[in-house]
Amino acid sequence: MKRFKGISTILGAAFVAMTLVACSNSTSSEPAAEVEAAELTHVITEEEVLEFQQSWGEGIVHIGEVYSEGGDYEAAATEHIERFYGYDMSEVLFKPTLAREERFRGTFESALSYFIGGDIAEDKGFAITPWSDVRWENEGVLIEGNKAVSMGVYYFTPANGGEPVEVEYTFTFKKNTDGDMKIVLHSSHLPFSAAQAITEEEVLEFQQSWGEGIVHIGEVYSEGGDYEAAAVEHIERFYGYDMGEVLFKPTLALEVRHRGTFEEALSYFIGGDIAEDKGFAITPWSDVRWENEGVKIEGNKAVSMGVYYFTPANGGEPVEVEYSFAYTRNTDGDLKITLHSSHLPFSN
Repeated sequence: MKRFKGISTILGAAFVAMTLVACSNSTSSEPAAEVEAAELTHVITEEEVLEFQQSWGEGIVHIGEVYSEGGDYEAAATEHIERFYGYDMSEVLFKPTLAREERFRGTFESALSYFIGGDIAEDKGFAITPWSDVRWENEGVLIEGNKAVSMGVYYFTPANGGEPVEVEYTFTFKKNTDGDMKIVLHSSHLPFSAAQAITEEEVLEFQQSWGEGIVHIGEVYSEGGDYEAAAVEHIERFYGYDMGEVLFKPTLALEVRHRGTFEEALSYFIGGDIAEDKGFAITPWSDVRWENEGVKIEGNKAVSMGVYYFTPANGGEPVEVEYSFAYTRNTDGDLKITLHSSHLPFSN
């Protein structure tokens, strides 16, 4: 780890440009005289930064443990934010790792929502994943009086024993008038990936899961269950309507050949407002078998072409259908269909 102390001239200017935006220029509830005194007396040490980071990670793990044990995890998360973040002393610039719809969490409430889930729809509760360990690797720590900045990578180990999740971070810390360190800037991001390249194995697994999803919708329908919910889940999981335009030409569509909206796709799979739709997925089918003619991959995009066979649940002969699919990996790393073209084979 690189260590920087006694910053001056160029390094000091770079540091001040970053920290003062987060600290000095923000609206503070601390009187000016007290702030001045704090800057002179409450000098941050590197050891304090390392201890603070360790405690922050332990706090994240603790929230998940309380959640898993059925305890008051909201109280645990509230205590964590109050202890580590400076919402009570100034503006906090907080960009969480898994935030997109509401990227920046400038209030205590929005930070709480990120950690345990709340009023913000995208929040699943980062701290209640849960995690068993947080390991820090600082690239460097810059210290200037009662302010410090750290940058590096931390690794979150899932409590279920999965591989650690690598996240890049930048933190700015400031000591308040009581001498306690607080976070005034927290920026976390998943590592850059030049391509997030799709593999052929992923395409084959995706195709298999898509087929199982079609079968599942029919099973739910046959059992009198909520097949619409099953179909909605299927489309949300496999199609990229939430990313942008989807080019979808279903096999049995003529009056409305192309299904460019989520609702039109749902109508095709289970029947709906489009008169010709009888509900392809509720036929129902017992199996979908794929025969790829080929799979072409270009970075985070892929195309497959071939023939799939839909076996009716009533035991009839499989129905042969020709297909072309295009897939794109979204920002969360999930494969999504952006083009789906299906046709019955040519017949003289």
